Amino acid sequence: MIAKIKGNVEAVNGNRVIVDVNGLGYEVQCPERSINAIEKNKCISLYIQTVLRDDTINLYGFLSLEEKKAFSTLQTVQGVGAKLAMTIIGFFSVKELGNHIGSGDEKSICSAPGVGAKVAKRIITELKDVYSDQSNNYDNEALTKRNSINSALINLGYSQAEALNLIQKIRSDINDGASIEELIKEALRRSD
Repeated sequence: MIAKIKGNVEAVNGNRVIVDVNGLGYEVQCPERSINAIEKNKCISLYIQTVLRDDTINLYGFLSLEEKKAFSTLQTVQGVGAKLAMTIIGFFSVKELGNHIGSGDEKSICSAPGVGAKVAKRIITELKDVYSDQSNNYDNEALTKRNSINSALINLGYSQAEALNLIQKIRSDINDGASIEELIKEALRRSD
Protein backbone atom coordinates (compact mmCIF):
# COMPACT_ATOMS: atom_id res chain seq x y z
CA MET A 1 0.00 0.00 0.00
CA ILE A 2 1.20 3.50 -0.79
CA ALA A 3 1.18 5.79 2.27
CA LYS A 4 2.96 8.89 1.01
CA ILE A 5 4.13 10.31 -2.31
CA LYS A 6 6.71 13.05 -2.75
CA GLY A 7 7.57 14.40 -6.18
CA ASN A 8 7.04 17.08 -8.79
CA VAL A 9 3.57 18.04 -9.96
CA GLU A 10 3.40 17.28 -13.69
CA ALA A 11 -0.23 18.29 -14.25
CA VAL A 12 -3.33 19.47 -12.43
CA ASN A 13 -6.63 18.52 -14.06
CA GLY A 14 -9.84 19.10 -12.12
CA ASN A 15 -9.47 17.31 -8.80
CA ARG A 16 -6.58 15.15 -10.03
CA VAL A 17 -2.86 15.73 -10.04
CA ILE A 18 -0.10 13.74 -11.66
CA VAL A 19 2.92 13.50 -9.38
CA ASP A 20 6.22 12.44 -10.98
CA VAL A 21 8.28 10.33 -8.58
CA ASN A 22 11.60 9.43 -10.23
CA GLY A 23 10.01 9.07 -13.67
CA LEU A 24 6.89 7.24 -12.50
CA GLY A 25 3.70 9.31 -12.68
CA TYR A 26 1.00 8.76 -10.07
CA GLU A 27 -2.50 10.09 -10.72
CA VAL A 28 -3.88 11.21 -7.37
CA GLN A 29 -7.33 12.60 -6.56
CA CYS A 30 -7.22 15.47 -4.08
CA PRO A 31 -9.85 17.50 -2.21
CA GLU A 32 -10.75 20.88 -3.68
CA ARG A 33 -9.04 22.73 -0.80
CA SER A 34 -5.78 20.92 -1.57
CA ILE A 35 -6.05 21.37 -5.35
CA ASN A 36 -6.24 25.13 -4.86
CA ALA A 37 -2.87 25.05 -3.06
CA ILE A 38 -1.09 22.78 -5.57
CA GLU A 39 1.04 24.36 -8.29
CA LYS A 40 2.36 22.72 -11.45
CA ASN A 41 6.13 22.07 -11.56
CA LYS A 42 6.46 22.35 -7.77
CA CYS A 43 7.59 19.62 -5.39
CA ILE A 44 4.74 18.24 -3.30
CA SER A 45 4.28 15.68 -0.55
CA LEU A 46 0.89 13.95 -0.27
CA TYR A 47 -0.40 11.47 2.29
CA ILE A 48 -2.11 8.72 0.32
CA GLN A 49 -5.19 6.61 0.95
CA THR A 50 -5.38 3.71 -1.49
CA VAL A 51 -8.91 2.55 -2.29
CA LEU A 52 -9.47 -0.71 -4.17
CA ARG A 53 -12.79 -1.04 -5.98
CA ASP A 54 -13.59 -4.01 -8.21
CA ASP A 55 -11.08 -3.55 -11.04
CA THR A 56 -9.65 -0.14 -10.14
CA ILE A 57 -7.07 1.22 -7.75
CA ASN A 58 -7.61 4.85 -6.77
CA LEU A 59 -5.12 7.03 -4.94
CA TYR A 60 -6.51 9.85 -2.80
CA GLY A 61 -4.00 12.45 -1.67
CA PHE A 62 -4.01 14.88 1.23
CA LEU A 63 -1.70 17.66 2.33
CA SER A 64 -2.11 16.72 6.01
CA LEU A 65 -2.54 13.53 8.02
CA GLU A 66 -5.63 15.06 9.64
CA GLU A 67 -7.36 15.32 6.25
CA LYS A 68 -6.45 11.71 5.46
CA LYS A 69 -7.80 10.51 8.82
CA ALA A 70 -11.03 12.46 8.36
CA PHE A 71 -11.41 10.96 4.86
CA SER A 72 -10.98 7.43 6.23
CA THR A 73 -13.36 8.09 9.11
CA LEU A 74 -16.09 9.50 6.87
CA GLN A 75 -15.99 6.32 4.79
CA THR A 76 -16.89 4.26 7.85
CA VAL A 77 -20.32 5.92 7.79
CA GLN A 78 -22.92 3.90 5.93
CA GLY A 79 -23.75 5.63 2.64
CA VAL A 80 -20.51 7.63 2.47
CA GLY A 81 -18.07 6.36 -0.13
CA ALA A 82 -14.73 7.71 -1.24
CA LYS A 83 -16.26 10.21 -3.70
CA LEU A 84 -18.59 11.80 -1.15
CA ALA A 85 -15.94 11.74 1.59
CA MET A 86 -13.56 13.56 -0.78
CA THR A 87 -16.24 16.16 -1.54
CA ILE A 88 -16.87 16.74 2.18
CA ILE A 89 -13.14 17.06 2.97
CA GLY A 90 -12.80 19.50 0.08
CA PHE A 91 -15.72 21.58 1.33
CA PHE A 92 -14.91 21.79 5.07
CA SER A 93 -11.61 22.02 6.90
CA VAL A 94 -11.08 19.17 9.35
CA LYS A 95 -11.71 21.55 12.25
CA GLU A 96 -14.95 22.86 10.71
CA LEU A 97 -16.15 19.32 10.07
CA GLY A 98 -15.32 18.32 13.65
CA ASN A 99 -17.17 21.33 15.02
CA HIS A 100 -20.28 20.59 12.92
CA ILE A 101 -20.33 16.91 13.89
CA GLY A 102 -19.53 17.59 17.55
CA SER A 103 -22.30 20.16 17.85
CA GLY A 104 -24.80 18.10 15.85
CA ASP A 105 -25.13 20.80 13.18
CA GLU A 106 -26.97 18.87 10.43
CA LYS A 107 -27.77 22.01 8.45
CA SER A 108 -24.11 22.93 7.99
CA ILE A 109 -23.14 19.40 6.99
CA CYS A 110 -26.00 19.40 4.44
CA SER A 111 -24.42 22.46 2.82
CA ALA A 112 -21.67 20.24 1.36
CA PRO A 113 -22.49 19.16 -2.21
CA GLY A 114 -24.11 15.72 -2.38
CA VAL A 115 -24.95 15.52 1.33
CA GLY A 116 -28.65 15.18 2.10
CA ALA A 117 -30.42 15.27 5.45
CA LYS A 118 -30.29 11.48 5.95
CA VAL A 119 -26.56 11.26 5.27
CA ALA A 120 -25.83 14.31 7.45
CA LYS A 121 -27.79 12.76 10.32
CA ARG A 122 -25.97 9.45 9.86
CA ILE A 123 -22.58 11.22 9.85
CA ILE A 124 -23.41 12.96 13.12
CA THR A 125 -24.85 9.83 14.74
CA GLU A 126 -22.04 7.50 13.70
CA LEU A 127 -19.13 9.88 14.30
CA LYS A 128 -20.17 11.68 17.47
CA ASP A 129 -17.81 9.39 19.41
CA VAL A 130 -14.89 10.50 17.21
CA TYR A 131 -15.56 14.24 17.27
CA SER A 132 -16.02 15.48 20.80
CA ASP A 133 -18.58 18.26 21.38
CA GLN A 134 -16.79 19.37 24.55
CA SER A 135 -13.35 19.96 23.09
CA ASN A 136 -14.16 20.13 19.35
CA ASN A 137 -10.96 18.17 18.80
CA TYR A 138 -10.39 15.12 16.74
CA ASP A 139 -10.36 11.98 18.95
CA ASN A 140 -7.43 10.11 17.41
CA GLU A 141 -7.73 7.07 19.69
CA ALA A 142 -11.35 6.36 18.74
CA LEU A 143 -10.53 6.99 15.08
CA THR A 144 -7.53 4.67 15.15
CA LYS A 145 -9.58 1.92 16.79
CA ARG A 146 -12.45 2.36 14.33
CA ASN A 147 -10.15 2.27 11.29
CA SER A 148 -8.17 -0.71 12.60
CA ILE A 149 -11.34 -2.69 13.26
CA ASN A 150 -12.69 -1.79 9.82
CA SER A 151 -9.46 -2.93 8.11
CA ALA A 152 -9.32 -6.15 10.13
CA LEU A 153 -12.91 -7.09 9.32
CA ILE A 154 -12.41 -6.41 5.61
CA ASN A 155 -9.21 -8.51 5.66
CA LEU A 156 -11.23 -11.31 7.28
CA GLY A 157 -13.58 -11.30 4.27
CA TYR A 158 -16.39 -9.02 5.40
CA SER A 159 -17.70 -6.47 2.91
CA GLN A 160 -17.37 -2.75 3.69
CA ALA A 161 -21.09 -2.59 4.53
CA GLU A 162 -20.86 -5.61 6.86
CA ALA A 163 -17.79 -4.16 8.58
CA LEU A 164 -19.54 -0.82 9.11
CA ASN A 165 -22.59 -2.58 10.52
CA LEU A 166 -20.44 -4.50 13.02
CA ILE A 167 -18.59 -1.32 14.02
CA GLN A 168 -21.95 0.29 14.73
CA LYS A 169 -22.87 -2.65 16.98
CA ILE A 170 -19.75 -2.16 19.12
CA ARG A 171 -19.62 1.66 18.93
CA SER A 172 -20.19 2.14 22.66
CA ASP A 173 -17.38 -0.32 23.44
CA ILE A 174 -14.89 1.71 21.40
CA ASN A 175 -14.85 4.54 23.95
CA ASP A 176 -14.87 2.23 26.98
CA GLY A 177 -11.11 1.62 26.80
CA ALA A 178 -11.23 -1.86 25.26
CA SER A 179 -8.20 -2.88 23.19
CA ILE A 180 -8.45 -3.24 19.43
CA GLU A 181 -8.08 -7.02 19.75
CA GLU A 182 -10.96 -7.19 22.25
CA LEU A 183 -13.10 -4.99 20.01
CA ILE A 184 -12.43 -7.17 16.95
CA LYS A 185 -13.35 -10.29 18.96
CA GLU A 186 -16.55 -8.59 20.13
CA ALA A 187 -17.42 -7.56 16.57
CA LEU A 188 -16.88 -11.13 15.37
CA ARG A 189 -18.99 -12.45 18.25
CA ARG A 190 -21.85 -10.12 17.29
CA SER A 191 -21.65 -11.10 13.62
CA ASP A 192 -23.38 -14.42 14.29
